[in-house]
Amino acid sequence: MAALRERAGCPVVVTDGAAGSLAADASGAWRVALPASAGAFGSYPVGSGDSYLGGLLAALDDGAGLPSAVALAAGAATANALVPGAAVFDAGRARALAALVEVAPAVR
Repeated sequence: MAALRERAGCPVVVTDGAAGSLAADASGAWRVALPASAGAFGSYPVGSGDSYLGGLLAALDDGAGLPSAVALAAGAATANALVPGAAVFDAGRARALAALVEVAPAVR
């Protein structure tokens, strides 16, 4: 991730569906995942990538750092997957799920 960030010259995020995501900026790199103990991940993935991006951008626009932003992004993506239809999830549920997301330093 550090090499990708260096080549891009800006923060980067790579998503991998239910497996989570990776994020990196000048201050570090993180693995982002909702732990299995959080419960079901949903059966309706359509729109989850868009919901992830929306959560990420909303958090960054509010001034959040990248680790907090990817947690909200993962919460939004998961909340989307829990209900049928793209991007019709409850924002409160997305925030509650974001609080359960584990953002840990990525191991090289």
